[in-house]
Amino acid sequence: MSSQKKSTDISPEQLQEQTKDQLITKIERAVGAKKFMEAESLRERLLEVDPMAISEVIKAAELIEEAMTAAIDKEHVATWSDLYGGLSRGEKNCLFHSMQSNLIPEKRALLQYGALNNRLFFIEKGTVVVVIPQEESEKLKVFAHLGRGDVLGEYSFATLALCSATAVTKTPVQLRCLEGKMAESWNEKHPGLYEKVVEFCQKHGQIDQITERKEQEVHPNPRYPVQGRVKATLLNKSGQDDGLVFTGEVGEISRSGCSFAIHCNQKETIRKLLTKSFSLNFICTNKEKDIVFSSVGRVVRVSVLLHDDYLIHIGYHTLLSKELDDQLVP
Repeated sequence: MSSQKKSTDISPEQLQEQTKDQLITKIERAVGAKKFMEAESLRERLLEVDPMAISEVIKAAELIEEAMTAAIDKEHVATWSDLYGGLSRGEKNCLFHSMQSNLIPEKRALLQYGALNNRLFFIEKGTVVVVIPQEESEKLKVFAHLGRGDVLGEYSFATLALCSATAVTKTPVQLRCLEGKMAESWNEKHPGLYEKVVEFCQKHGQIDQITERKEQEVHPNPRYPVQGRVKATLLNKSGQDDGLVFTGEVGEISRSGCSFAIHCNQKETIRKLLTKSFSLNFICTNKEKDIVFSSVGRVVRVSVLLHDDYLIHIGYHTLLSKELDDQLVP
């Protein structure tokens, strides 16, 4: 008794065509479910599977873009028209769909004074109270009430700094939240979008006013511009050398803190420096005399100078001596 062998072989071309059709179907389903990041990943996969499927890839891109535009909350865009008005269609879609919508109950802290933050909040409904600690007491002073149309977290989001205020929801708050890591991922497809958002924050945020005021309060000691260098050694939680060393140009010094410029091509490394402690060894020149001294301090803010150059702001753990202060007077 003989049996006939049934062929189930599929040619590479047929397999490629099947895979392509499956990906197109998955893209359409993802778009329909408003899973735009998934749809975009599938579109990139489609190009990998069949580099010659240019027309299908373009059509998929147009489908995704149109669906993203249609899904944008027009009321949200109108509320922040100063921001969205300067963006291209692709940038608008990228910004809006990079954010997460959240309803936050009352009496929840969104920002904590002196803590890390890498989130930007767009308040759509409700009220947020911004408070700052008083140096002379343990009381908190109300600085502002923020509501619909306000942004929050812009100072620490845009400048790599610790929170300069505490923000607590007074009522249930509807907001959209943009994570810093998400914003930093834009560079490849939408170069310049992150900078546009930062520029908007600097122009329209209210926390910069808090920062300016707090800096005046926490720097009662005169700050002197000096010429010199500092060797900054990162310390671990036990106060021991952690192996990371920066050499920088000193910008200014006071009895309570200093700032110095460094070069680093890894932004994530710079971000991780916030709140970290350093052992600092200074060699400065003033009135044609060398001044050598050491201190230990914590990073409280980082300012971007140019590209990969940063200004590190340090607050000392203990005040410098009055005698050393006298030596630093210009």
